[in-house]
Amino acid sequence: MSTVKLSQWETMLLEAARAHGFVDEEIIHKLRSGNTEPFLDVEGGKYDFTHLFELSKNDPQTLEKAIREGYQIKFTTFNGIKFLLNKRYDIQAERDYQVAGDTLDQVPLKDEALAWLRQAISKNWRIVELEKRADSGETLVRFELATSAS
Repeated sequence: MSTVKLSQWETMLLEAARAHGFVDEEIIHKLRSGNTEPFLDVEGGKYDFTHLFELSKNDPQTLEKAIREGYQIKFTTFNGIKFLLNKRYDIQAERDYQVAGDTLDQVPLKDEALAWLRQAISKNWRIVELEKRADSGETLVRFELATSAS
């Protein structure tokens, strides 16, 4: 079974809806209904969910599979990773990890989050495990461009 590939924008919309409290089946139901109104409250209307509704209308099976089973981002940017860390895991730059040039350093991740991010972000990024913390069960990692030197 292959993983669905979505654009970074599509994944950002999904993760913003999840961070707002919508569960997967609720998102699917709301997209199927065609009613954009429930999404107007997501971060005070900051995002336009029209694209997600169009994708749901044109290829509902693919989008629903991505929501239920997971996805890989076609091309992930530096800010895209920061967005995912924030929305999905409430991990924020400067508060929880350092930003240095084009790397995110000392990012604390539980095993489930680390596994999900390895699968979800595009292959232009490398995740380097720095330290396993027995006390918290977290691993400190660094996100770096795959073409950059270690």
